[in-house]
Amino acid sequence: MSPNYDPDSFHENPTWATVLLSERDVADQVPINFVTVPGVSVTTACFGNRIFAEDSATNCVSNLLATGYRRFLVDLYWSSERRQWTFCPVAIPSRDTSRTGPSGARKSTSNASSSGPSVHQQDASLCTDSLELSNFFDIFGDYFQQSTSDLDVHMTYVIFNLHVAANASSPDQPASVVSGTQSPTSSESLGSLISDALGTYIYTRSDLAEDRGNLDKSWFKVPDKYRPITEYFTIHKDDYGNHITPDGWPCSKYVQYASQRRLLVGYGSIDPQLQDYDPTSDDVLFSPGYLTSNIQVSTTDSGLQSGCLYQPGASEVSEVNSSWAEYRPIPYSGSSDISQTLELLSHLVRNSTACGLSPTFNNTLLNTTADNALDWYGNISRAATWSWAVGEPRGANVSGKNSESETHRCALMDMSLTGHWRAANCDEKRLVACRIDDMPFAWTLSDKQVSFSDASDSCPDNSSFSIPRTGLENMYLYHHLLSRSTDTIDPSSDNATKREVWLNYNCRDVLSCWITEGLDASCPYNVDPKELERKTVVVAAVASIIICIITALTLFVKCNANRRNSRKRKKVIRGWDYEGVPS
Repeated sequence: MSPNYDPDSFHENPTWATVLLSERDVADQVPINFVTVPGVSVTTACFGNRIFAEDSATNCVSNLLATGYRRFLVDLYWSSERRQWTFCPVAIPSRDTSRTGPSGARKSTSNASSSGPSVHQQDASLCTDSLELSNFFDIFGDYFQQSTSDLDVHMTYVIFNLHVAANASSPDQPASVVSGTQSPTSSESLGSLISDALGTYIYTRSDLAEDRGNLDKSWFKVPDKYRPITEYFTIHKDDYGNHITPDGWPCSKYVQYASQRRLLVGYGSIDPQLQDYDPTSDDVLFSPGYLTSNIQVSTTDSGLQSGCLYQPGASEVSEVNSSWAEYRPIPYSGSSDISQTLELLSHLVRNSTACGLSPTFNNTLLNTTADNALDWYGNISRAATWSWAVGEPRGANVSGKNSESETHRCALMDMSLTGHWRAANCDEKRLVACRIDDMPFAWTLSDKQVSFSDASDSCPDNSSFSIPRTGLENMYLYHHLLSRSTDTIDPSSDNATKREVWLNYNCRDVLSCWITEGLDASCPYNVDPKELERKTVVVAAVASIIICIITALTLFVKCNANRRNSRKRKKVIRGWDYEGVPS
């Protein structure tokens, strides 16, 4: 039986759900290579204890998906003896010899029974026959099938590092070079295997090349709401007048809704022992390093000391090298206090996300794997947010006409909260955040303070009422406000009007459903607050009911027509009633 996506119970309160949904939605037209997502190494998070077992691995990967990790680093090892990719770094004896063990193997024992998988003690690793690469694909496939509503769909990325399994007789020695017939065949290549298992979900390398080759037939052909923001990439015209791009990427809305995909897969590194393995032999996985740009960062307990992608004075994307930028935070080990360690690590994760870096966790958290520490790993994932301040937006988890949520339904950037957002009364008067010429990093302010309803008409010429769409855009607006005179902006002021500016974000239509289209726009999810908190989409249910009614009516009409026709055709021949014409 294939393993399913089956995480442990994880409490996600409505406020957190709103924060995650907000950041997904404001960035849904930003090209995916500039959108930060929390990442994790499956090797360290699930196999840090050196136990490679199907049940614990299934639970671990499910937990990581459930707690919001979107980028997965996976180490795979080629076993030429077994002709398969494994998670175990040491070669497991082939199936036909697994019950007795390979002759001459050192520090390798097997324990098998007719009713269960073989368990192999490979030096310091405990590996089972039942854990295979197909298990990993099955979990992701089931997760995709269970998260199909508009509120649950997210882009997911998997990066594979390829190695050769060490010999069981010398597990501490470097793996041998595999070549010729020992190498994976075309049907055993990673591209072939993942295409067979998850091909319907993958946005491939060839898809990107085709889309880039003629934007008029791809990104510019779809409705405006699915198009990537063009200020984020270069556009040229070819000899035939077609728009093309050498460096553009689609946005999540295009991938998910226009292409109906949600997964990108690529190679991270490939060990030299796999000398005959050609990563360009298929059009599914992106080339080594294509989906990753590891930024060197130095940190202190207070945050990032260097490596932040904010560049003072920059206004265009070409001035900031943030494509696929990631940072791999190292857990603070100076304290034995668990809560302090988690808080310091969360602080680093928040800082890196605000600086335009995707935090990718590459360690076993407190020496405990994610199948045994769901909340710990979940807290680190949740720290990878950059928008709302802690506890905001207020009112996301309450309803009722007398609650604060009834009035606090418009968003402000609060300088006293280091540039994070909070919900406020829409009738209050504040300055307005205005984006200049649609540039990602260029901001200005309105000349006067206005209520939210007048904000759209208050921006200077060549600018428009807007909202930061990524952590890095938010950082640029924050620093622009810091550069203003204290006569207009003063983060330390007790006067709220001097430390807050309106952002183009409100939930006036439906509580907890935050939108950027203005006061008169409707919630795109067609849900009431309680349904939004439960992540339930009414449209899908209504559509299903309508389809059932139409189907029932169609069958009813058809049956009536057949009954009337049968009465006309019925004849008596030699005492028997026949339907239609007898043969």
